[in-house]
Amino acid sequence: MLAAQQTTVATNIEWFNENDHYMENQAGLECYQHIKRIVEREVRGVDDLLDVGNGGFFNYDTSLAGQVTAVDLFLKDGPGPAPNTRFRQGSFLDLPFESGSFDCVLEQNVLHHVTGRCVAENHANLLRCLREMWRCLRVGGKGIIIESTVGRLFYLFETVAFRPALFFKRGGHPVTFQFTPKQILKAAEECGFIMEELSYIPRGTFLLQMGYLWPSVLTPARPIKLILRR
Repeated sequence: MLAAQQTTVATNIEWFNENDHYMENQAGLECYQHIKRIVEREVRGVDDLLDVGNGGFFNYDTSLAGQVTAVDLFLKDGPGPAPNTRFRQGSFLDLPFESGSFDCVLEQNVLHHVTGRCVAENHANLLRCLREMWRCLRVGGKGIIIESTVGRLFYLFETVAFRPALFFKRGGHPVTFQFTPKQILKAAEECGFIMEELSYIPRGTFLLQMGYLWPSVLTPARPIKLILRR
């Protein structure tokens, strides 16, 4: 089995660290407003929430939960912007927490950024991330996945284009690899999760794709909401 590793750590840190305009563009789009409402509904009343890969930017009302811990590659350990928030530095592939530490683990559009050197490593990373989510949850805890996905045909295109893109691309938005909803669900169930809900999130008129604003009809991306239970 391939060892999980992320080859895009440096480019992810460079792109997302202090990239305020990216967050501002998200906030104004209909799709991300839908996501905000979904997340707030799902985290309401949670005692201990782990938010993986949020970059220090909370796109929801953190006061709806008890304690919120955000972890990302470039965050520094310390207090967050609200009294009930804190930051931890760490990788999705090896979360710096003891098993069973949280009631709920949230990830929003992070899985397609945890890329390896090839398609097989991308799938290994997906499985490792989901295993880390499962490990950090208490028994009966909830996993919330908000993720950009693609259909089978575009996924097949990605399998051909990923290695050349990784080799030739320099600067700008990191190279990503999007999965199909069935692939994410299959990996989650392999980790031991039980699916409670899988649904598509309305895309609205525009989406952010590779850091740029695109009409939704011209992109293959379809964001999903996946609710899992340990």
